Amino acid sequence: MTAQAHPRFRRRRATVREHRARRHVRRVLGILFLVGAVWAVVWVAQSPLFSVSTIQIDGVERAGVDAVLAAENVYTGRPLVLIRTGSVEEALQADPWVKEASVHRRFPDRVEIEIEERVEVAVVPAADGWKTVSDDGRIMTSVSEPPAGLALVGPGVGFAGPGGETVSSTMMGVVAFVAALPDGIAATTTIKTADGELMAEVGAHLVRLGDPSNMAAKAAALGALLADGRLAPDAVIDLIAPTRPAVSSPVAAESAASAPDPTGH
Repeated sequence: MTAQAHPRFRRRRATVREHRARRHVRRVLGILFLVGAVWAVVWVAQSPLFSVSTIQIDGVERAGVDAVLAAENVYTGRPLVLIRTGSVEEALQADPWVKEASVHRRFPDRVEIEIEERVEVAVVPAADGWKTVSDDGRIMTSVSEPPAGLALVGPGVGFAGPGGETVSSTMMGVVAFVAALPDGIAATTTIKTADGELMAEVGAHLVRLGDPSNMAAKAAALGALLADGRLAPDAVIDLIAPTRPAVSSPVAAESAASAPDPTGH
């Protein structure tokens, strides 16, 4: 003979089963809703509404940006969320003409690319002709003749390393000086070494630079003196102490150099 459960217990068991079934249904519905929401977000993100319609590029003259964008799959019609800005920036900065690059996604449909290119500021004699050097000290191109508009650097200043693969520390000072000169002055500038220090010929002026330190300040001082308009056409300028520049005539400089040493040495 089988014992019958009390009706209250039977009702309790039925209620528990019902609650479990409801929880299971709610769990399944929650999963389905989450999957549907994720799918909807992915669909919307990759829909034409959020695809690239405009690629704005600023600051480019010589860098091969188009080839980089093609390799990185940046093109109109591509979903904006699939563009990896960090990867594009790294690829752009591998171009020797690119000093800095920034890439931004602007929702819903725009990519903005800003490029800061290197600028050639000086040309230096090399074993096979001449090499140009950028405003941050990078060797750029080999040329057979010095291009117009660049400062000319004499031999013995430019390169370091057994193969001349990098610029010397002295050349880095020269680059800082030339890059800081006002527009148009670098084109008339020749820099060389004499008696262990840097000298510059700027137009008809002889400029004593000394060691390759504080070069941007020396360039600023020279620019101010040239802009003043009161220099003699062949004045000699001493910028070893850029905050206290000295100006003399060639005759006075030669007389001072040939005067006897009052100490007898």
